Amino acid sequence: MSNLYNDTTNALFNAIDIKKTIESNNLNNIKRVHAGTDNEDTIEDLITDVVYFLENLTEQLKETEDED
Repeated sequence: MSNLYNDTTNALFNAIDIKKTIESNNLNNIKRVHAGTDNEDTIEDLITDVVYFLENLTEQLKETEDED
């Protein structure tokens, strides 16, 4: 597997660890601050989006490398 795939899976596992840490410390509902203002999104929403993106990217990279 390529370094990009390995780096992406490492980032995914780190993001999952961050998500679990947020949940276990009851930080889920802290509002996102963007450009100095509160937002309706929470940090749990943000990390969920990052995990979703990294899961999809990892799967795409795996499929691409399987084709090679």
